[in-house]
Amino acid sequence: MSALSWGLDVSTNKTKTAAVAIDWSNPGEARVVDVRHPLPATDIAPLIAEHKTNRWAVDVPFGWPDLFVALMADRHHAPLPAHAMPAAAAWEKWRTREVAQRRTDRFLTDDPHIKTRPLPASFQLLGATAAMWVLVEAQLVSLGVRVDRAGLDGTVCETYPSAALAAWGLGKAKQTWSELQSNFAFLTADKNLLSRFVSDDVCDAVVCALVARARDLELTIGPPDDEVAAARREGWIHVSCEHRELLVQTD
Repeated sequence: MSALSWGLDVSTNKTKTAAVAIDWSNPGEARVVDVRHPLPATDIAPLIAEHKTNRWAVDVPFGWPDLFVALMADRHHAPLPAHAMPAAAAWEKWRTREVAQRRTDRFLTDDPHIKTRPLPASFQLLGATAAMWVLVEAQLVSLGVRVDRAGLDGTVCETYPSAALAAWGLGKAKQTWSELQSNFAFLTADKNLLSRFVSDDVCDAVVCALVARARDLELTIGPPDDEVAAARREGWIHVSCEHRELLVQTD
């Protein structure tokens, strides 16, 4: 297990992309020791490669829904055939759930404890961020960093701060640095970094780094066995419902 965990909050706007490193080497303490903000997209893969022995949790969709990918490929050549059309009463569900949501999105939406619906990578502006990750992923592979979109192996896993906070029972809203310190009593930072936490992007990256630690401790929820293959195409959002104090366990 690494002494450092990294969180990355990705945006197509380089002024809103942030990476944060947390040091867990002191018992009972999680200290933010590095903040990279703003972070250009072209600098993401080299940074991850430089710290590839550490766990990373990244707020970006690692892929698209299987149905969406198949639909776009098939429809590029011809209209949707009649036998593939949903019944009129099911159009809304087909569009907003079956086409728009990955399996991990449906899990987080339906879970009675988390109840968080991620923005769909196939629609809205998030698609632009997902497309940017395609380039980062390719660059990571070229730099020798293994990428498993299911987050079960390799250096990186996907997460979503709103869902992560909800899973920890903290609501879905973005949190300030003082709120994070209140909810994660073991969380501190080097004094020279305190001014960086005025950015909600940096604070989101802190949440991602906390999830990376949870993943390192095998405290996050992975895909069911029968959905692992799909998660390795679509991506899987890692969150943890375990008690937050377990993040600083030393055993």
